[in-house]
Amino acid sequence: MPPPTPPNVILIMTDQQRADSLGCTGNPVVQTPQIDALAARGAVFRNHFTPHQICSPSRSTLFSGLFARHHGLTRNGVALPEELPLITHDLKAAGYRTHGAGKFHFQPILAGAEHEMPDSNAFWDLPQSDGWTGPFYGFDTVDILIGESVSATEGGHYANWLRETAPEAAALYLPENALEQPPEDMDEVWKSAIPAELHYNSWITDRACHFLQDQNGDAPFFLFVSYPDPHHPFSPPAPWCDMYDPAEVPAPAQVPDELAAMPSYILDNDREEAASSYVDFLRNPGPPREQGFMQTTQRFSDASLRQAIAHTYGMVSMIDDGIGRILAQLDAQGLTGDTLILFTSDHGELLGDHGLIRKGPSPYLPLLHVPLIMAGPGVTPGERNGITSHLDLRATLQDHLALPTQHTDGTSFQPMLAEPESPGRDTFYAEYHPRTRMDTYNQTLLSADWRFTLYPENPDWGEMFHLASDPGEHVNLYFHPDYTKQKQQFTEQLTREFPPAPEAGGPSLATY
Repeated sequence: MPPPTPPNVILIMTDQQRADSLGCTGNPVVQTPQIDALAARGAVFRNHFTPHQICSPSRSTLFSGLFARHHGLTRNGVALPEELPLITHDLKAAGYRTHGAGKFHFQPILAGAEHEMPDSNAFWDLPQSDGWTGPFYGFDTVDILIGESVSATEGGHYANWLRETAPEAAALYLPENALEQPPEDMDEVWKSAIPAELHYNSWITDRACHFLQDQNGDAPFFLFVSYPDPHHPFSPPAPWCDMYDPAEVPAPAQVPDELAAMPSYILDNDREEAASSYVDFLRNPGPPREQGFMQTTQRFSDASLRQAIAHTYGMVSMIDDGIGRILAQLDAQGLTGDTLILFTSDHGELLGDHGLIRKGPSPYLPLLHVPLIMAGPGVTPGERNGITSHLDLRATLQDHLALPTQHTDGTSFQPMLAEPESPGRDTFYAEYHPRTRMDTYNQTLLSADWRFTLYPENPDWGEMFHLASDPGEHVNLYFHPDYTKQKQQFTEQLTREFPPAPEAGGPSLATY
């Protein structure tokens, strides 16, 4: 008998989604019936983390299995080397058809036309963009979406499609055309006037379904479906913008004056962010600003912040609806039983916790802790409580799919797929490479009980949280005299096993 065909693989990724923003991970308000159904027949990893809380480094780590210091894309604005082996190359070598639809962010969005990078807006003004669909980083073909919200209509396949389908529709993304007047104190919150059927999330779903319609089971496929939401701005279309009552969303978790014990740049940078607009930056980028655009919530009303949370949940539910369509299409093709499905996000969002929004240098767990669900052949349903990382996914897929083993920095957690009680990692490391303020470079050691962060360029800063007694990370013990010995042990371990590398990475080609 011929050997069985390897399972298909669908990797669904969102952008800036917290681990606790799904029904199946305990959120009491957000409705995610499609993802919850996937979770019910699969493995839910309750302690899955990314080593990099910024978009491009995290995505590149997931695909390469390497820390950013080794794959080179250490900060947004740097390009991932095109010759670097990724999981897509592993799969292609094993006979898989590879396709991606949505946001990739392997190259800078603002890279100049001279670089000829399809992940940049400038490429789409070049003659060679006409009819281009790949290859791209191990993908045979791609349907590219660049950016999010107001910036998603400038370049890429989606922008071209929207111009051809509804030439006037791009302006409907803008806040000045919102369905209601946005709040005066928070310019990133509005109800987008773009019809849901023209929205990029719907287009990505359509392109994924179109790819699946062409699959007949003769050869295995890898499909990457990458949604740009629930990344800020918080601007979903109807009906998703009205799905949740802001008064009913959980309040952010914060303690009065907790930031006073944190590194001083958090409050220092707040003045810069408060004096500028992220939406204006998207529409007309000026001088480089620090990645993540982290800002305190002290200038926002409770109503505006709750509206941002409600809109985030609306974006999550819109994506959930799209995932339902993809799973239904897979079922219609008779391929569900032969397909391994992964759902995750590149990194999280502060969303008001600690009195902060967006993301930034400080590696709070709402930024590092992301969802991971895996369902399909060889996966026993149930929760997994061991620590796993994006760093480990390539090695895990190599094991699970019997692909040739390629070098990674990660550790396969393939035994956990079949056996829910199999242990995960004891510890893992995370790293942040800044764009503008180099002393915010930091390294983190995370275990089940501790989160410890060093700033090698600034000894006056540090973060240390005893997660066993302070799971919300509200009491920074770094300078507490009772924990001097513990701090010294962590410092030695981190410096020995993950030495500082603040200068690592390729050249910056653009602001982002």
